Amino acid sequence: MRVRLLGPVDVVDAAGTTITIGSPTQRLLLAVLGSRVGDAVPQARLVGAVWGECPPPTAEATLRSYVSRLRRVLGDAVATCPGGWSLRLAPEQVDIVVFERLLRLSHEVPEAAEQLVLLEDALALWRGPAFGELTDNPTLRPAAVRLAEARAAARESRAALLPRRPVLSAPSVFSAPAVFSAPSAFSAPSARSAPPAVSAKGSSTLLGRSRHGRPPAAALLGRAADLAAVSDLIGAARIVTLFGPGGVGKTRLALHLADSLAGQFTHGVRLVELAGVRDPAAVAATVADEFGVGCFGGSGRSGGSGAGRMDGEAMAVLAAASGLETLLILDGCEHVVGAVAAAASALVSGGPGVRVLATSREPLGVAGEHCWPLRPLRVDGPDAPALELFRARATPDGSASVPTELAPTELAPTELAPTELAPAEPAPAEPVPAGAVAGSAVAGSAVADAAAAERIVRTLDGLPLGIEMAAARSGAMPLPELADRLDEHLDLRRGTRRASAARHGTLTDVVAWSVSMLDRPHRAMLRIMGAFAGPVVAEDAAALAGLPRATGLDMLDALVARSLVVADPAHGLTRYSLLGTIRDYARWELGAADDTLSAAHARYVLGQLRVADGLLRTPREAEGQRRLADLLIESRAARAWALANDPPLAVEIAAAVHVYAMSRLRIEPLSAAVELIRAFGLHPPAGVEPHRLADLVSDLSVALPPGVSAGALSIALATAAAWYVSTGDLEMAGACAQRGRLIAGDAPERRFSLELLGDLAFYRGRIGEAVDHGWELVAAARACGDQHAEVAGLRNVMLAHAHAGDLEAGRVVRTQTPPGPLAPSDLGWLAYGEAELVVDRDPDRCLLLLDRAVSLADSVDNCYLSGVARFSALSVRARRSHPRPRP
Repeated sequence: MRVRLLGPVDVVDAAGTTITIGSPTQRLLLAVLGSRVGDAVPQARLVGAVWGECPPPTAEATLRSYVSRLRRVLGDAVATCPGGWSLRLAPEQVDIVVFERLLRLSHEVPEAAEQLVLLEDALALWRGPAFGELTDNPTLRPAAVRLAEARAAARESRAALLPRRPVLSAPSVFSAPAVFSAPSAFSAPSARSAPPAVSAKGSSTLLGRSRHGRPPAAALLGRAADLAAVSDLIGAARIVTLFGPGGVGKTRLALHLADSLAGQFTHGVRLVELAGVRDPAAVAATVADEFGVGCFGGSGRSGGSGAGRMDGEAMAVLAAASGLETLLILDGCEHVVGAVAAAASALVSGGPGVRVLATSREPLGVAGEHCWPLRPLRVDGPDAPALELFRARATPDGSASVPTELAPTELAPTELAPTELAPAEPAPAEPVPAGAVAGSAVAGSAVADAAAAERIVRTLDGLPLGIEMAAARSGAMPLPELADRLDEHLDLRRGTRRASAARHGTLTDVVAWSVSMLDRPHRAMLRIMGAFAGPVVAEDAAALAGLPRATGLDMLDALVARSLVVADPAHGLTRYSLLGTIRDYARWELGAADDTLSAAHARYVLGQLRVADGLLRTPREAEGQRRLADLLIESRAARAWALANDPPLAVEIAAAVHVYAMSRLRIEPLSAAVELIRAFGLHPPAGVEPHRLADLVSDLSVALPPGVSAGALSIALATAAAWYVSTGDLEMAGACAQRGRLIAGDAPERRFSLELLGDLAFYRGRIGEAVDHGWELVAAARACGDQHAEVAGLRNVMLAHAHAGDLEAGRVVRTQTPPGPLAPSDLGWLAYGEAELVVDRDPDRCLLLLDRAVSLADSVDNCYLSGVARFSALSVRARRSHPRPRP
């Protein structure tokens, strides 16, 4: 009999047959016992594993029953011992023990060939993440992490023993310009359709919609070997995970790799920052959005419409994009590691192109993954990289120059209200002697400074982020005093922990130390920054704090100098953000996650979304689109918080991104609308003909949730309808749009559902119905002065007439367009509609109009219009370029 824990937990008998273990609880007990084979496991530990911190009164009796059932499978191997139970098996009967024994042997044998055999045998024992679906159980998690690290180390050792292979390459599956096509979504069922293709953006530079990352530093100290090793791994493997403790420099190393490897990938390097994605269900859609893929190739069938199906559609997008020759960096995966693992697997399973570099505090645990542990910098010796980093950041021309308004203060409470954000009076600056470490000359000799610097980097375990934060304080006090204060603070905080605290605890301690030296206004600004999910401009932070922009900007720059805030000037306006460890500290220690600040953040985001949404309908559309792209991560976080705490606010947030999500084909906000209406019990029933009016009216007999705006909820239903159109499920799309129309009644918001109903009628070839919905939309739009919606209605009527062959009626419609000024996308849609009217009579003019539509769409990143117009232009050119047969 063998117990297997390096993957799904199971038992194999002597004949190799898997023995079924009936319940997850029994598998959990076996995993806990097997993780400590031969040792007595106290009853309390098993109770905690099964029920957590709040076991029922009958826990001990129930636990004995579970153990008894487990004995039916394992017999006397489950032995009773004082205070608990023990798994009594020979070492070779438990795969964890065998794995660790093979690893030890691989270090003891001298020959490389023998080492390789032992490592191959050890890694062959793995069938997935340790303990399978139980890997995240708090009792098992430490063992799972330890085993994952050991597995990663074994893979690295094996990789070092294997001959190196060059970077793989594959021919691109894309042509330029990229073609958009939606065989059953956002395209008319006519003879003008073309074969489906995927559209994605890319170049040989670090780019992408989600790219708000920090630019790499000019020099990456002490990481040459890591850069070379990970670069080699990327050449040899499709999925590479860079893992290590918080603050060790994973993101910075990944961005350096992006710069150095960009030229090797035809479609460039892309970055998706996952720190702000708190819901694992949103990971696949967020990653899919990075590729700008506009079609899923949906089946057009009704049926399953739950979250599982939505996740499946996003995975299909990833599989479709897998042929791209690109490097995708997934940064900050540890809190959604399972979802990232699934997304990464989908990306590499569908084609030979995409390579994934993940940064995480733990490996992903997927097949084919190669891992590289990023360890703290070496602290021993005068040439230690940790000391070199400290000196570089502490010198007068280093990156951690010290603003004088941040003089050290006494320890103060961390719960701060926004009203405490009054600017502090600057303290007089102290001169820094040339050639000396900033602020250290007054302390004494260079020998004392050198000894203090060595103490500091040792105390901080060589963690780069901690070292930079300490160096940022070097201008405010002599280095020996800095070392003493750091030791005192860390000793105080560690007094309640065992001496073997993890390195991440060290970093948390140094963050607390650095924050304790801020004055109240700057601590309060750090708290404000913790409320944001991603990078923001200074105006956002200042507005949420209730400060003038100039004051907020000064505070942010001061926090940047303390290595507490990261500044990215790479995209015009500088964006400010927090690293994960510091964000966690701000949220849980400074109160950034409390409901009052979260509510203020959500309302602020809603206001900004509405302003940007208004710009989308004007000649300033490009400005609105950029702002909405920047706000998307904040809207996701605000919507998630509001759905749990203020549902009406969640609906308003979802409604505010409808036009952007639909016109830019953003997968995450489209799919999120489905979950939103499901949460309110308003999702249409699955099954045959879910759009029947009688069913819809019957379902709407229940009153709307208190405080929820009927107009906003109708927009959310229209957004859900757009999601189902994109998947090809026109039946469910029609049900959502019809329901949204009924909820809106005569409210102006009915125009959003009317647009979807007109689109659906057109896709189904119901020309008369499309015309009726189009004119109804025009009337609703004119009544509320929405020229964007008016153009959408006129466009639908023009297209319906064009496909019906009634070209004169279509030309009459074209003369009724609003006077303007119009948004570039609206002008582009009018050009597209006119092109469809003249395609047969004047193909040259048709192509000019289509090219104008493409140009206008590209100027504002409207991938929907751009794709449709490109598709039509290619179709027209293909028909014109058919060669005549030779005689």
